[in-house]
Amino acid sequence: MFKYIFGFVIVLAIVLVAITIGANNDQVITFNYMFAQSDFKLSTLVAILFGFGLILGWLITGIFYLKIRLKNMALTRQVKRLNQQVNEMTTSLNNKAA
Repeated sequence: MFKYIFGFVIVLAIVLVAITIGANNDQVITFNYMFAQSDFKLSTLVAILFGFGLILGWLITGIFYLKIRLKNMALTRQVKRLNQQVNEMTTSLNNKAA
């Protein structure tokens, strides 16, 4: 339940930022990039760069999350395997002692 509310708040914040950026900036600027240049409204350029940064941030976070998740799964399997070995050793020691 908490993550749904948190997700809604994040989406609402992004929409509010986009509206705020777009409402006040109508100035046309020239944006130079490696191979060409284009004229954009300042609000459009800021919104595009903001969206690109947001997507890039989520991709990087997702990659690290996936990496940690895979490591966690591998370590969980290792713990289960070690627990089985400990249980087998204790049962064999108990059988020898009895």
